[in-house]
Amino acid sequence: MNPHAPNLLSLDGDYDIADDGWVVIIKPDQTEIIAKPSQVTHVSLAAYGISGKSTQVTLPEGKEWILPSDEPFSTVRETVIYIQSEELELAEEPVEENVCGGTEQLIELDGLFVGLESGRWVIVSGERDIPGTSGVRFSELAMLSSVTQNVQLSGDQSSPLPGDKIHSFIKFADKLAYCFKRDTVTIHGNVVKATHGETRKEVLGSGDGAKALQSFTLKQPPLTYVAAANPSGVDSTLKVFVNDVQWHETRTLAALPSTARNFITKTDDEGKTTVVFGNGREGARLPTGIENIKAEYRNGIGKAGNVKAEQISLLTTRPLGVKEVVNPLRASGGADKENRDQARKNVPLGVKALDRLVSVQDYEDFARIFAGIGKARAVELSDGRRQLVHLTIAGADDIPIDRNSDLFRNLQQALLDFGDPYQAVQLEIRELMLIVISAGISVLPDYQWEPVVTDVRYALLDAFSFDRRELGQDVMLSEVISVIQAVRGVAYVDVDILRGIPEKIADMEHPGQRRLLTPAEIAMKVSGSLMDDSGDPLMDSNGKPLKEPLARVAVNLATNKSSTILPAQLAFLTPEVPETLILNQIS
Repeated sequence: MNPHAPNLLSLDGDYDIADDGWVVIIKPDQTEIIAKPSQVTHVSLAAYGISGKSTQVTLPEGKEWILPSDEPFSTVRETVIYIQSEELELAEEPVEENVCGGTEQLIELDGLFVGLESGRWVIVSGERDIPGTSGVRFSELAMLSSVTQNVQLSGDQSSPLPGDKIHSFIKFADKLAYCFKRDTVTIHGNVVKATHGETRKEVLGSGDGAKALQSFTLKQPPLTYVAAANPSGVDSTLKVFVNDVQWHETRTLAALPSTARNFITKTDDEGKTTVVFGNGREGARLPTGIENIKAEYRNGIGKAGNVKAEQISLLTTRPLGVKEVVNPLRASGGADKENRDQARKNVPLGVKALDRLVSVQDYEDFARIFAGIGKARAVELSDGRRQLVHLTIAGADDIPIDRNSDLFRNLQQALLDFGDPYQAVQLEIRELMLIVISAGISVLPDYQWEPVVTDVRYALLDAFSFDRRELGQDVMLSEVISVIQAVRGVAYVDVDILRGIPEKIADMEHPGQRRLLTPAEIAMKVSGSLMDDSGDPLMDSNGKPLKEPLARVAVNLATNKSSTILPAQLAFLTPEVPETLILNQIS
């Protein structure tokens, strides 16, 4: 039997070929034949002086692989056959457009996601698109403005793209703060708001109707307070139940009716909270019972709750269906309770406005006593269209405040609720300016350098700390010299550098926008070099940069500059950046 015929292939061995597979035949002259076999058989074959098992492939009509004009022997020896085909899924066309957000950009997701709807909050994470720079990652909160389920249209937008599957298409309500490289973007859709504090349930004790002003202390301090749009800026998480009926917290028991189911709370210097009930004349007494006073609350508060992005990865309890958890955004707005000095400063402010905001000063005082706010400065400005009250805030102890945080949003809402409804108010977060000081110090005879320089460093960090500086307060060279000279053991001081490094500067390439300083610009400011009007360093006769401390570091209040309102600046020294305070000994 002839092992080869125009429509019959006898292979050099026994192979597994799928019934619905394909074969590709490449002849010596590079002619390609692609066909699906009409029959595959496994036979024993003897030809060319040898015998063995072979797989015979019958090709369909019109797919002859060897012709009468072909040289039989060389064609058989040099023909290559690919037989074990594998089906490949159709790859999707890559989309390379950056993700910038806004209602104009329709963003195609990589699959079909049910449950998405307009008004839903999501978190966008990815690498920012910065020319000449890579690896800068960022996350931000965004709201969906529209969600559609569809297929991608062809180039002329008239018909569906052949073979495309249904995808989800979304639009964001606003433009994102930055544009992201699409291949690095992850959009987190299962987003929930989380606040600090662990839930506790406990029995406070037993009520005694014979006792007036009965009190109980919570066993798990400190009590958690969450941000709220009220004059104090917080709401307590404490709920008290008496005989399984909820009683409500009030600011004072005075003038309450004798049947009022209310209580007040007191917190001592150690953070322990005590619940106090009425005396039967102002507020109801507790009914007699056994362990009938119960409390439900959360404990934990303060700056410790301002965790970094992606720091949370575990849940104390895992609800059904939850696989893992992460916080793409940092937490912000968590502040420690007021100390006595802060309370002395803020208490008088609380009685000035009386929760009615009329003057510009009222807005400033109201913001300063709002929980979580450390500093505030209000000024009246024009944005070119109208007069408005511009309010710049800084967090207590300079805690981070994000524009999407509860603290920022609740303060903004409270200003609207308690202020003039016809008065435009613009709320902004302070712009940081780091003070840079380099000084030489000579110590008096018999004084050691190390103790003296330690005292000088402490005195400077205290005098120019966040607590002692105000928004828009300039830094004077005379202040620096006075603080250093007042330290015991200092003979004299020679200040070499006094500069301020602003958080942002005007972006000349994009008018009306602000940008972060480059490392070279920061290094130039730290060096203390004097600049000319164009920003270039001034040189002495030897070609070296001229250095001289500024007599005054200007720290700006909120102002309208080039049709853009800039927030007030806050300048202070921080021990977190030790390179900003350099002290050398003068021998």
